[in-house]
Order: sequence, then C-alpha cells, then structure tokens
Amino acid sequence: MLEMIEVIGTSPIGFSEAAKAAVDDLIRSGRKAHFFQVVEQRGSVRDGGVKEYQVIVKVAVEIHNDENRPGRI
Repeated sequence: MLEMIEVIGTSPIGFSEAAKAAVDDLIRSGRKAHFFQVVEQRGSVRDGGVKEYQVIVKVAVEIHNDENRPGRI
C-alpha cells in the first residue's frame, strides 16, 4: 500500500535541487518512495538576492500492512 506524505526541501541552487533534496532525505530515512509531485514552490530573498529555493513535495511511500488504516491511499 502507498501513502502520500508531504516533505519540504531546500537548496541554494534551484527548485529542482530542492525537490531532489526532499526526496533524497526521505529515502535516507529508510522510507521506500515510488513517485513525487511538487505542490508548492517558493524562495527567500535576502540582501537583494535569492538566498534559498524551497519546495513542498508530496511523495508516495510504502506503508507496512500493520500501518493500514482507513483513508490511506
């Protein structure tokens, strides 16, 4: 079974790198990811320039049978 969870990623380089960072962090935490969707992009501006790119990403991750609950995808 899959569950959609939201994670946040950041990067000083760009939105793509921020999305990759979010998914990579999730995978490093031990979760098995199947696909993702960027649902929000934003950034921070400091000292007259773009300082950080930020994204909110929905990721489909596997859940174990003992985690099955109503309302899960």
